[in-house]
Amino acid sequence: MLIAACSKPAPAPAQAKKTAALPPPPAIAAAQTLIANAPEFGDYKFTNAAFSIAQKKSMMSPPMMSAAKKLAAEKWLRFDGDTVTVAREDKRILVRPNGFIDVVPLAKKEMIGVTSVKQQPDGVVLADFTWKWVPNELGTAIGQPPAGEQKATAKLMWDGSEWMVLSIM
Repeated sequence: MLIAACSKPAPAPAQAKKTAALPPPPAIAAAQTLIANAPEFGDYKFTNAAFSIAQKKSMMSPPMMSAAKKLAAEKWLRFDGDTVTVAREDKRILVRPNGFIDVVPLAKKEMIGVTSVKQQPDGVVLADFTWKWVPNELGTAIGQPPAGEQKATAKLMWDGSEWMVLSIM
């Protein structure tokens, strides 16, 4: 007895997927818009947009005491012996149950401009840019956050359909 078996031809070896070529990096104006509107820009150095002050003068560091005195001079805070209290209700002045007063926000970030866009060999794009803090009246009163032009670099990545901000350093 003879048994014959038929089979499909062996499949062709899997072809490696061709990766699409990366588009050119974004132009300076496009990179500026992308970075300015990215959540990563909002998160970058966000701790400089807040300040904490102990509710007891005896617990304050010299920078806390300096800020508290400046806010008291502007009638935002009040000293009552060793205790510091809020003199003016404002949603930006938060009294915490842990014995601290948080003042937040002190400022917002403002994009000045992208100065260069450079594609790296791995396809990532580095965009150097400048920005500044624009203090509100509380930030102006205590002299925070740092004034002047700030510099940073955004790492941009192509996600297959558009450029996105991967991180800011």
